[in-house]
Amino acid sequence: MARIAEEIRNCQRCPLHEGRTQAVPGEGPPDAPLLFVGEGPGAEEDQQGRPFVGAAGRLLDKLLASIRIPRERVFITNTVRCRPPGNREPHPGEVAACLPYLVRQMSVLQPRVVCLLGATATRALLGADQKLNQVRGRALREAGRWWFATYHPAAALRSASLAKALEEDFRRLRRLVDVEWGTEDPARWKPNVVQKLFESGQVTEPVEVSRDGSLRLAWEIRGLHPTFRSASAMAELLGRFVRRRESLSPDVPVVVHLEGTDAHGRPVSADAPECVAVHAEVRVER
Repeated sequence: MARIAEEIRNCQRCPLHEGRTQAVPGEGPPDAPLLFVGEGPGAEEDQQGRPFVGAAGRLLDKLLASIRIPRERVFITNTVRCRPPGNREPHPGEVAACLPYLVRQMSVLQPRVVCLLGATATRALLGADQKLNQVRGRALREAGRWWFATYHPAAALRSASLAKALEEDFRRLRRLVDVEWGTEDPARWKPNVVQKLFESGQVTEPVEVSRDGSLRLAWEIRGLHPTFRSASAMAELLGRFVRRRESLSPDVPVVVHLEGTDAHGRPVSADAPECVAVHAEVRVER
């Protein structure tokens, strides 16, 4: 990480380096399981060489404290590492020039959860076609890790409604962290993720793996926490459920395919309380 940070400090890949006081590589422990990615440094970050130390950073610290996650335990960085003039949104070329550094840092960190703060980080890491309002507040499972997008703290400083939404999203982020790290008591909410899906009636059809390694099941999701109301998150939870129920070793692949609609003909990723069931096909490659 030190070598990557030094390269960032000396970077001249895009015109942003011409107006910076210093680049801001990011900070946090090299084995941090939780990564935060913002947009770019502001004036105070440009002066100090540290991410999120201005007003938005103080709000981030407050949000982290509210969900009992010490800042010292997470890694914090930005999509671009040099301050854009006037704190404008980074141009696509500037994001593209800086993105390889973030990819390399992630390859070292191997974070289990990545929290994307704002539209710029969301587009950079989830795809240019991803709109923040469509994905925020829900866990997505891609490339072997959890992704969670929400508003940038700077936006919340300008809007009371966004500030309230950001607080709720951080509570959902804590839910995701608890489920991933196993500190959440599964008996406290529905569905009882992994351990109790079938016993609690959340899986509404018997689960039996056939000789060819495939099975079909229906999952009652009326009580599913909104954090996990995405197709990729539901597929991950069902995969974990099947792996544990069948006592499968970690090296046995489990592939989950959710059908395109729920029991009412709506997309399985629909974020709506009336979306009550999904159907899935699971294949165990023995």
